[in-house]
Amino acid sequence: MKRRDFIRNAGGATAALGAGASASAGTAAAQEGGGGGQKPDFAGWTDGAKGGTYQDLRGESEVTIDVGGGDGLAFIPTEVWIDSGTTVTFEWVSGGHNVLFESAPSDASVSGHEPLESEGFSFSVTFDTGGIYEYYCQPHLQSGMVGGIAVGEDVPTVSTGGGGPKELHELGVPIQAHWVGSATVLGIIVSIIFTFYVLKYGESANTGRGR
Repeated sequence: MKRRDFIRNAGGATAALGAGASASAGTAAAQEGGGGGQKPDFAGWTDGAKGGTYQDLRGESEVTIDVGGGDGLAFIPTEVWIDSGTTVTFEWVSGGHNVLFESAPSDASVSGHEPLESEGFSFSVTFDTGGIYEYYCQPHLQSGMVGGIAVGEDVPTVSTGGGGPKELHELGVPIQAHWVGSATVLGIIVSIIFTFYVLKYGESANTGRGR
């Protein structure tokens, strides 16, 4: 085989392996993007809320929610999912707001803070009872300053259509895809070895036969 022919063929094989790896990665990414993550269902309470941010904070013993964040008319994060027993601190980052609960589980003993406060004020609530909690700022309710807190595992959920990063096997990718990257590297190494062999011996042998 001529040196230039071998290099062309080896390069084609390596490119094909690389394309296979890229295709598998693309498939995994596409499946991850359409994933089936879940978040608490606040039954429309937070629809159109200012801020509109959600955080799954389960595993945290203490959580902070900014009062008057964003453009000054939002609870940030707007929706949170926490464990039972978690303490939430409401911290004023702008003035003229309060925190009142619209609804809570029937056996929950939580209360908001009705007086309007200034930046720097804070108060804390420990959520021991599982369920959905809806709250708002009274002066800015009509402006969409509302928030929701889901406590514990026994809460209604909705699909987010997303979800966090997942392993390939969680995405339903065949096990062979795990080895595509290794195969690509191996293909490159083999190509280099054979290229070196042809460069060193192949051309001389061809030349000798031509004489």
